[in-house]
Amino acid sequence: MQSKNATVTAVLCAVLGNIIWGFGFLFTKISLDVAPDPNVMLGHRFTLSTLFMLVPILLGKQKISFKGKKWGPISLLLLLQITYYLFESFAILHTNSTISGLVLAIVPVVTIGTGALFLKEYPSKWQILFCIMPVIGVILITISGKELGVVTPVGVLFLILTLLSSALYKTVNRKASEEFTPYERTFMVLAISAIVFNISGMSAVKWDITSYVAPLIQPRYALSVLCLSLFSSILANILVNYALSKMSVFKVSSFGALSTLCSAVAGIVFLKEPFSISLVIGGILILVGVNLITSFQPKNRAKKAKLTQNNDNLIE
Repeated sequence: MQSKNATVTAVLCAVLGNIIWGFGFLFTKISLDVAPDPNVMLGHRFTLSTLFMLVPILLGKQKISFKGKKWGPISLLLLLQITYYLFESFAILHTNSTISGLVLAIVPVVTIGTGALFLKEYPSKWQILFCIMPVIGVILITISGKELGVVTPVGVLFLILTLLSSALYKTVNRKASEEFTPYERTFMVLAISAIVFNISGMSAVKWDITSYVAPLIQPRYALSVLCLSLFSSILANILVNYALSKMSVFKVSSFGALSTLCSAVAGIVFLKEPFSISLVIGGILILVGVNLITSFQPKNRAKKAKLTQNNDNLIE
């Protein structure tokens, strides 16, 4: 009964976390329109996030301990998270939030490859076949984006890099969960990101502190960064990190469709981003394809996931 309740909680966490991330694309696009460089926005974002997470620690509400733990997986996790946020910001800057969200919905497809390579979780023949649908969907979206003038070769490159770093991040996060709690993983990722992006952000504005803090004066930018810091960086990360400690990386990745749907709706409704029939068809192919892929989970993977979940319950 306890295991079932933990699974339900993990599913709810994955759902809520991906919904928050979906709307995060909206706030990222708004803030990038004001920031002089993506690194500046990321520096502001992660500084606020780290400060927010320090409060419960200083008040004694949360405890973190790194003594005697293996640092290999968490070190790789930190590197992948930093590259993901950097690639994602440049991808949105050179496309838009709608297209970025739709293309990133194929993360579960990429995760099939990383899962097979690093976790020895191999896809079934049906899953390999269904991978064709999301790939066709991405091609249609890319072509549509070029016709609408919102996709550039640089944007496509950063989308690909974002996909790879996201899939690898989820795979490594699963391994890191054996040593570190969701709060510890989230705190470490945000703190290191704050250091890295503050340095790169200051460098981008040639160490001019006035230029660096100037965007924070604008309410539209300040509100967007606050939402990204508190909800996308902290709350969503803790929720999904918890889900990854209870479910397989492949299953957690399947909830990315919710993030896609939210980012597309937010971009079209709130930012008035352009869309076309090809864009809609491509989005449908991606969402249906990913759903079919995750519906046909091989029996050996299901058994392995169940065994891993039981081991996680014993660890915690």
